Amino acid sequence: MVWPNLGLLRGRHKHGLYRNRCSHYIWRVMSEAYKADILIVDDVVANFRVLEGLLSGEGYKCRVARNGVTAIRAAESKPPDLIMLDITMPEMDGYGICRRLQEIDSVRQVPIIVVSALDNTTDKVKAFKAGGVDYVTKPFQAEEVLARVGTHVEMTRLQRRLADSNAALEARVEERTREMTEQIELFQKFVPDTFMKAMEGTEFDVVEGVAREERFTVLCCDIRRFTNFSESITCTQVYRFLNSYFAVMEPGVREYGGFIYQYVGDEIMALFNLVEDTYTDSGVRAALAFQKRILPDYNEGRARAGYEPIEVGVGVNTGPVAIGIAGTPHRMDACAFGGAVNLAARCQSLTKEFKAPIIITEETYSNVRDQSKYEVKSLGDIEIRGMEETVPLYEVLDGEI
Repeated sequence: MVWPNLGLLRGRHKHGLYRNRCSHYIWRVMSEAYKADILIVDDVVANFRVLEGLLSGEGYKCRVARNGVTAIRAAESKPPDLIMLDITMPEMDGYGICRRLQEIDSVRQVPIIVVSALDNTTDKVKAFKAGGVDYVTKPFQAEEVLARVGTHVEMTRLQRRLADSNAALEARVEERTREMTEQIELFQKFVPDTFMKAMEGTEFDVVEGVAREERFTVLCCDIRRFTNFSESITCTQVYRFLNSYFAVMEPGVREYGGFIYQYVGDEIMALFNLVEDTYTDSGVRAALAFQKRILPDYNEGRARAGYEPIEVGVGVNTGPVAIGIAGTPHRMDACAFGGAVNLAARCQSLTKEFKAPIIITEETYSNVRDQSKYEVKSLGDIEIRGMEETVPLYEVLDGEI
């Protein structure tokens, strides 16, 4: 469709009446010169040449599509900064082109200015519903067209700049999240997640030493004659041996709901929380699993490799334990404190004296769910170094695991 009053626009263009005024306006609004890629969609040569001349004269790069298929292909192959779209065209009108462009992800955000001789409200509303962001009625004023084009081009640039910034920010956040996840996973290897769950609801300060006190069953497991064994091999071999040993023993603690809070040389120190389960079977069953299943399987592998078997002694006690993070801001560690911990360690030491694989306290034995499931032998009231009163102890001979 040929624009009405086209000669008036051409006359103004020839005399250059709009050029200085519009250049000044764009400079004032945009503050600096710029170029943008604009796709003009119109089937009438006279029409798109006028618009092309106007825009290219202001430093814009213009591409022309004379039908809907060409316009869609051009926009999809290289999304422009702005689309100037006529409505009245054969085969596919501007509304249809607009709707098709909205279906293309890479083009959906490109602003579309509808340029049409149709000036009633219904046509304008239809254009906006189809995806247009602005509407210019023919014959247009050059200053108005340039102002609208400049505004939408700048908005597009700002949106793209914002999108790029958001993408860069998301990439940084993703990278930082990955780093933090790795740090948390590394932290959890030193401070078990179950340890931190046991600390839930407690605000503790490293310097003040605030900890949380709960009732735990404490298990201490130590390798017999480890000093002699370690002196017969190199430090590197000791390191490798301990890692292989811990790797098979640690799952046995987790299997029964406990967690290892500390390795002291070859000694394993584990806790079994009694907040949800008031019975002490978990610690006792873990000790039995060490002696009846886990360690025999481990020794079979050592025998196949030509190594001597190892023996362990396990001490188990139940009582109040304070857990927390101890140390300084420069060096911290997960720790458990209390008489219950010390007594469990003493029980483990006594396994050598009594030649008993597992020794438990009466506090632990009296709180198992069903004593008939365990075969024990009383060791009597035993004097414990550092304690004023004697403690009844039991050797666990067998039991359910």
